[in-house]
Amino acid sequence: MTECTLCAGNARPESALPPRERVRVTEHWRVIAHRSALPGWMLVFPRRHVESLADLTEGEAAELGAVLRAGTRALVDAVGADRSYVMQFSEGIRHLHFSLVPRMADLPADRRGAKIGAYNAQDTPLGEEERDRIALSLRSRWP
Repeated sequence: MTECTLCAGNARPESALPPRERVRVTEHWRVIAHRSALPGWMLVFPRRHVESLADLTEGEAAELGAVLRAGTRALVDAVGADRSYVMQFSEGIRHLHFSLVPRMADLPADRRGAKIGAYNAQDTPLGEEERDRIALSLRSRWP
């Protein structure tokens, strides 16, 4: 099995992670600014290796809703999202993770719904410095 990139980040001390890798860290979850072309796209994933929702502990499951709600609030306040999309596939990375994506009011029709993935598949991702800036803004507005 190849090394899980999310677990590799989880193994590092929080203080050693750049801002983009620690938008929010809770007892059970870590939130990062995803390597996407869409500012504000975050990944939310457990701090231990788990591949399925069915395998979450009671504590992890109980905390998940609060993390998603707070992340959505941060997206509204930090990037002006009208609402958010929450997606979970965990195919490319075999570690349970959710995409928490800002749904802007002016989002083009050809990028709405499942087509939002084009920001990751077709466009050049934001640089690390921009992701750090956005991560700090999201963190400062996290409820």
